Amino acid sequence: MRNYILNERVLSDDTLHIADEGKVFKGGYIAIVQQYEFANSSSDRPKEPIRFRSEKRLANFLAKNYPKFDY
Repeated sequence: MRNYILNERVLSDDTLHIADEGKVFKGGYIAIVQQYEFANSSSDRPKEPIRFRSEKRLANFLAKNYPKFDY
């Protein structure tokens, strides 16, 4: 599994997890994005993970939400 940081923040970073070549995560997913939202000055609240089964959908999501990220 490869891990990338999409957005660095003070407490929690938004991360992208991509399955290795020829492998998938449980449920047939090729990638998972874990995002966090601000809760208070000492913690962040995790959002529901976003899962992808196709590279096209992942590329569209990254282009829209994280335009500076290039994987």
